[in-house]
Amino acid sequence: MEIILALLLALIPAAAILYPLLRGLGRDEFAGDESSQTAEFARRWEAALDGLRNAELESALGNLDEEDYRWLRRQYMVEAALVLKGMELESAQEREFMEQVEHEVRRVRERALGRSGGPSETSGG
Repeated sequence: MEIILALLLALIPAAAILYPLLRGLGRDEFAGDESSQTAEFARRWEAALDGLRNAELESALGNLDEEDYRWLRRQYMVEAALVLKGMELESAQEREFMEQVEHEVRRVRERALGRSGGPSETSGG
């Protein structure tokens, strides 16, 4: 009985130490790329929304006068609009890039099929 209790007491700290290490092994290291442009837009969007919420709250509590509230609200709205515009541009650039890739793939396929030729080109006659 004492041996089982000793093992349990030893396993609890071991599990607490190993859990974060084992949990991290199954993750894709690139899944949460914090340096991506999308992650930057998400951070800026959340910051703008949090700022708007805080300005609303401070105004409702009477901590901000109307002029300061309108200025803060305008600043956060501009930031949110810039984020949306950036996301829209990023989406358009992504579509343009994919169209270029598809065009290049078609061009390579046509060249490859043209070079391999059909039966008339390989017969030599």
